Amino acid sequence: MTPLPRTWMFTPGSRPDRFDKAVATSADAIILDLEDAVLEAEKPQARDHVLAFLKQRARSSTRIVVRINSIRRRVGIEDLIALTGAEQAPDYILLPKVEEPADLGMVADVMTDAGCGSQLIALLESARGVANAAAIASASPRLGGVMFGAADYAADLGLQVQTMRADHARGTIANACAAAGIIAIDSPHFSLDDMDSLETESRMARSIGFFGKALVHPKQLPMIEAVFNPTPQERALAERILQSSATGVSIVEGKMVDVAMVRWAQRIAQPASTA
Repeated sequence: MTPLPRTWMFTPGSRPDRFDKAVATSADAIILDLEDAVLEAEKPQARDHVLAFLKQRARSSTRIVVRINSIRRRVGIEDLIALTGAEQAPDYILLPKVEEPADLGMVADVMTDAGCGSQLIALLESARGVANAAAIASASPRLGGVMFGAADYAADLGLQVQTMRADHARGTIANACAAAGIIAIDSPHFSLDDMDSLETESRMARSIGFFGKALVHPKQLPMIEAVFNPTPQERALAERILQSSATGVSIVEGKMVDVAMVRWAQRIAQPASTA
């Protein structure tokens, strides 16, 4: 099974010259953005660029994600119709500004009607979306994960994203995803030259239960990979735990092997099994 993405890199849909360069990085998934990164007048052309790339792209281990515009807007409906009718669909469609389970249900119904095989990622970026996180996370079998949108969430609370403490929102999203058996993806970090704060934020998000993190520039990749990818020591311990549980051995490194430890080991050794 192919491991689920831990690093999700945004790339403007209006910059087709960057698409192949993004795929050539070590990012697990690239997000071709038709929403915030694209000027209003350029959105139809950006959609055409993305559709052309999807049609001609060579298969690779990099997952292709497309963030469409809000389905509460005509341009978002047009994005959805174009992608679900495309000859080659993306691996994931990232749905912005999700606030209700019905948002996902309608999109999933359209995808099924069109025979589209993409999975969905819900972007929660408002107080209402976070408040409904549990219902949203279990709204559709097409949903592969939930992403936290810190910038718009901060604005909703009347705060600046650089100084906001979003522990409650992150904890709510991580718990909702764990309960639904899907992955939680943290918001991008917007201070491109502050690697110390990127590391602090990444470690905090992972400690809360996030599986991966979005990013807006390739130079953020090494730090995010270092934090979110299991270390060789973690993988080795996970293998020993799985081996011991298979042979009936109940002690590893002086600790009793219980169900919780086995579940942790399975997540480290076989991340794709979480979806």
